Amino acid sequence: MKTRLVYGAAVAVVLTFAACSEDTQDAVESDLESAATEVGDAVGDAANDAAEALARNIATQQGEEQFNNAGHELAGPLTCEATVEDGVANIAISCTGTTQAGGAAALTGTTNEIPGASVVTLDGDFTGTVDGEEVFSTERLGG
Repeated sequence: MKTRLVYGAAVAVVLTFAACSEDTQDAVESDLESAATEVGDAVGDAANDAAEALARNIATQQGEEQFNNAGHELAGPLTCEATVEDGVANIAISCTGTTQAGGAAALTGTTNEIPGASVVTLDGDFTGTVDGEEVFSTERLGG
């Protein structure tokens, strides 16, 4: 019974659409294309936001560990930003903080790894500096 109702509704939509003028059909088609594009953009934005949040969180935690291991303990947490570039082909990481000695700590780098494969590591190219002087360079944050 449900199959008949669905089939009947589909036939009604097709017949109604076919009965419309060409201008109306074009307008409906354009509206459907716009709606599909907007849904696709929203899904893409949500995926980018999630990737940025994961990368930012991993960089914050593991970046602090890298500074500590390099002998530059931080006075507080790093503040990190992550920005998706090239459709998640790269995620740029930029973090700042202060060492216990009062130095300006910065962590910068990029990853092409989609965060989430590991919640404790992030592969890429990362450099840590204190007062502009490099204190570590690594291809993996964490682990």
